[in-house]
Amino acid sequence: MLFFCLVAAHGSRAQGYAEGIGLSYERLPLQFKNDSATNFRANIFRANIIVPVALGRDSTQSLLAGANFEHLDFSGSRPGFGVNWVYGFSPIVGYRRRLSPKTELTALALPALNTDLRDVRGDDLTWGGVVRGTYRANARLLYRFTLGYRQQFYGPQYILLLGLDWQPAPRWRVFGDLPNTLTISYAAVPKVNVGFNLIGINTAYRLRVQDRYLQYKQGHFGLFAEGYLSQHWALRATVAYSATRRIDVFAKEAQWPATLDYIGLGKAPTPLSPDIEKGLAFRLSLSYRVPMR
Repeated sequence: MLFFCLVAAHGSRAQGYAEGIGLSYERLPLQFKNDSATNFRANIFRANIIVPVALGRDSTQSLLAGANFEHLDFSGSRPGFGVNWVYGFSPIVGYRRRLSPKTELTALALPALNTDLRDVRGDDLTWGGVVRGTYRANARLLYRFTLGYRQQFYGPQYILLLGLDWQPAPRWRVFGDLPNTLTISYAAVPKVNVGFNLIGINTAYRLRVQDRYLQYKQGHFGLFAEGYLSQHWALRATVAYSATRRIDVFAKEAQWPATLDYIGLGKAPTPLSPDIEKGLAFRLSLSYRVPMR
């Protein structure tokens, strides 16, 4: 859920709009490696809301308040993979300050409850935080730098993101925070955009059955088309392919020494579930956007 916390609280502001509400549904057709006869699927539902609260009349300072929710549901024949569902809940608590006309600083706390909701305990709650600085070089180019840390059930996760928001031509926009996200958008006609995007996710969920955890790691490259249904509501459809896809069950003590964003460092832990093939992903999202002046 880390990616969606950052997008909700930070990322969309630099894309020419602020995204106050986001809803999405993602479908993943899944298949075990070396077992073409077994097919199952994951259905992923996500929702987020973020509200900035100005501190003072000049809006140079603001609090960020909101929440993220996600639900991963697995169905179909999947011997050796006994997970039915997991949930993720994460409040958004942050502070943003404009230091000058060109620079801005944001701090964000990242508490999260990622669990299968079976016998929820205090150690199901994880903590972390990030600090992000932005610098606007000119009217068409903005740079971002994000640094942070997050507890994960698979071990410590360090966050180091280099971002930009660039408008090389009137109809083109390039934005993202590498290595986790990148979007190349083209305004094909009024109210319709098409383009390419990358979404990298690396998160985990506590499984109370036999005290294990589920790691969900993806690197999806996709093509999208989106249209504005009204002045503020936008609907986007994405078809993607996984350059990286790991949906694995691990014993509690099996962990990475460290992880940088979604790149594991050191010796990889051994999963208890069968490996899953790379494949397609289909995503439909609806968001409420407010243009930034």
